Amino acid sequence: MLSTNGNTFPPYQLMERDYLAQAQDKYARLERLYHKSQQFAWDGRKLLDEALQKHGGIQLPEEKRRAIARLFSIILWGELAAWTISADIAERLEDVEAKMAASSQVFDEARHFYTMRDYLVALDIDIPPLDGFTQRILTDLLETDSLVYKLLGMQLLVENVAVNLFKAVARSGVEPVLCELMPYFERDEARHVGLGVMYLPTLLRELDAWEGLKLQAFQLKVNIFILWGSVRIQDDLEMLGIDSNASFHLGLQKQNEVLFQMGHFKEQIPGIYKAPSWLYRFNLNTIDLFFPPPGHPTPAWQKQSLRAVKRVARGAEEVLLRFTH
Repeated sequence: MLSTNGNTFPPYQLMERDYLAQAQDKYARLERLYHKSQQFAWDGRKLLDEALQKHGGIQLPEEKRRAIARLFSIILWGELAAWTISADIAERLEDVEAKMAASSQVFDEARHFYTMRDYLVALDIDIPPLDGFTQRILTDLLETDSLVYKLLGMQLLVENVAVNLFKAVARSGVEPVLCELMPYFERDEARHVGLGVMYLPTLLRELDAWEGLKLQAFQLKVNIFILWGSVRIQDDLEMLGIDSNASFHLGLQKQNEVLFQMGHFKEQIPGIYKAPSWLYRFNLNTIDLFFPPPGHPTPAWQKQSLRAVKRVARGAEEVLLRFTH
């Protein structure tokens, strides 16, 4: 009899002593992610209800409610996509410890989706459609058959952005109910990044040079779309008092830390993931150009450039949506 991934079922080797000893040595940290998920599980309905009662509901003017709706519609549909993707990853992974970690993520993402859905209902404002850049990223991740692409795209790129957004919103204090939810979302997402950090190197080492180049192109595409999507919501971030410059600097730093951590789980990572120092500096300068630090004088040429960039982003999104539909 065959399992869903084409191998003989039951996989009796999972109970062999040599396999168990080797798996515990390699993937004990992944198994701990599963147990931490059980230990730190939280009740989204209870947490939201208590926060709403504590703060007397959501007390915000309509323009800020609309800004939150535009920003967190991205999170809402991102959580739904992550729920589906993590279920697919959990079903297809062979190593039991990695499968356990991915399975715990399925429950986390389900909780994130219904909690954010209920919060947005309480916000009492129309929820806008998902922006074209994020829609394209999530659709690509949902449609790809590659575990490598799913783990890299969702666990290390999209989840990393989400963690930094949750931090930034919590620091902003823009809306007390939302700010009380964010640390719970953030803690869960940090574990999800951990799954990618610990397990992705196992898959990366199996790639040949051509597959590595294609993966590099995919990573570049996702990062570019994240950048353009962030340009589209820049006005909303500013209205909510979120320092996008600091958030992107932190995100870049965390991405580098993730790549460094990955090097500790396998002896060799493909060279495309060892970004040279000039690229890191280039990324820092790009962040400062597109997202000027608040409180710093912005030259006239940069203001004009930013207005042009926003127009280009709107045009690019329209083209993207036309091809998507």
